[in-house]
Amino acid sequence: MKQSDSATIQVFPVSSRLDVGQPLKMKVTLAVRELCIFDPVLRLFIRQAGIETHHLISSDTHQDRLFFPWLPRGEYHFTYTWPATLPPGEYELGLGWGTVKEVRTPDFLWQFEISAPAGYDTSAMRGEWQLAEETKHVVAKLSWQGGMENWFHRHFCHAAVVVGELFLANSPLLRGRILDIGAGDGITDLGLFLRYQPEELVAVDIVDHINELPRVSRENGLPMEAIPKGFIFLQQSCEEIPYPDRYFDVVISWGSVEHIAGGYRKALDEVWRLLKPGGLFFINPGLYYAPLGSHLGEFSQEAHLHLKIPEQQLHDLVMNTPPTIMDRSGFDASNAEYWRFYKELNRIRVADFEAELKGYGYQIVRSALRVSDMVEYCAELQPYSILDLGVEDVFFVLQKPESD
Repeated sequence: MKQSDSATIQVFPVSSRLDVGQPLKMKVTLAVRELCIFDPVLRLFIRQAGIETHHLISSDTHQDRLFFPWLPRGEYHFTYTWPATLPPGEYELGLGWGTVKEVRTPDFLWQFEISAPAGYDTSAMRGEWQLAEETKHVVAKLSWQGGMENWFHRHFCHAAVVVGELFLANSPLLRGRILDIGAGDGITDLGLFLRYQPEELVAVDIVDHINELPRVSRENGLPMEAIPKGFIFLQQSCEEIPYPDRYFDVVISWGSVEHIAGGYRKALDEVWRLLKPGGLFFINPGLYYAPLGSHLGEFSQEAHLHLKIPEQQLHDLVMNTPPTIMDRSGFDASNAEYWRFYKELNRIRVADFEAELKGYGYQIVRSALRVSDMVEYCAELQPYSILDLGVEDVFFVLQKPESD
């Protein structure tokens, strides 16, 4: 048994002497002690006794089709079976748990011997990991089993990884103070908080959905009883946030500034004030002229519909059509609220927004566009630029100069 900060691994003894071809069988228990661990894998190494170079016979559970985006607190039971196909000799087996990205030193070490009759074929064969039945039942209930169709998984896993790993490149600043403006239900913030364990994460929104975060988390397999210490929710406007100048290391805004009624300029001013010199600002503004820039996709999936038909006709569609409600972890809106959300939208264009950001003095660290494969024009769309109609999403990572 080996202790670590977040999990314990226990391996039931294997035979100390095997004939070539005789299965080596192990039962392994991974006990998660923290609220959850991310991307866990079991790693198995075999090497000749006394030789430091490892012979890797099974690199991780991912390659054996057992991949877990995260596992909550609890015990998980596995079996591993491997036909002893190495040449006869003395060996050491090491087994440990780690992550997809980190190969840890084996936590468990066992010495054994392989013997074989003369002329026996010792060609290599792969071993096999399997989940014990009691673990299959537990894992089957976790949100990520639903893939990208599941709201909690899409935000707790996918969105948090997109922000933290892809765009912010696992910056050490994520360990400092983080601010999210327009945090919504807070699920992405929770994913970032648990992954990076920042000094502080402040989530701001005018709605109070984050208060339901413990319940939503439990319903999706994460046994959280209360919002963690250091995760702070402020229900208020993001135009005047009660923190001192240069307080935050990272500011995040994903799909929020387009919803700030009356314009987003004061919010951007506040971000500039609050961000430390050298700090990072990730922002994804919703684009009004994008194919579904109306945010009314639950009433119609027709691209650019809000630009094609008169506003009164669009209003009647929204008010008289039952929305095709997507999974939002229980947070739904009325038809009238959908219409209000639409009317409050800021009509953001990529080029204009980029110029505004540069006007503050930010340096662009990285950016990305998601674009349509094809834009089908009609008479109503002729006045609009392809740059507005064809860009579905834009992402910026900006850095405040060290001297502002």
